[in-house]
Amino acid sequence: MEEGDRAARHALRLSPRDPFAAIYYGVASYCQFVGGNYQEAIGLSREALRLRSDFVGAHRVLTAAAAMTEQRELAAASLKALLRVQPNLSLAWLASEMPFKCETERDRYLAAFRSAGLE
Repeated sequence: MEEGDRAARHALRLSPRDPFAAIYYGVASYCQFVGGNYQEAIGLSREALRLRSDFVGAHRVLTAAAAMTEQRELAAASLKALLRVQPNLSLAWLASEMPFKCETERDRYLAAFRSAGLE
């Protein structure tokens, strides 16, 4: 988590106007989610979405991090926006397609999406 976050932020410092900046913010937000820094994950996700409103990875992290911080309205709104850009999203898809280091990470991520209202 620390290495990925460091690399993404380094890329942003080197080239803040890079066309891929949204992806770097998204990587950093996912790293912060994994590290349990949910407020930081929310901020980074929002920045990624400001740069690229259709970025599903940032929508996913924003939804999960908002749910983990019990910001229910933000989690619900984020999930709604996510489902517009990834309409076939399901808990089964998240469990099978997301790159989790361990089962605990996966379970926490899935629990966040359940809390946000994904079935």
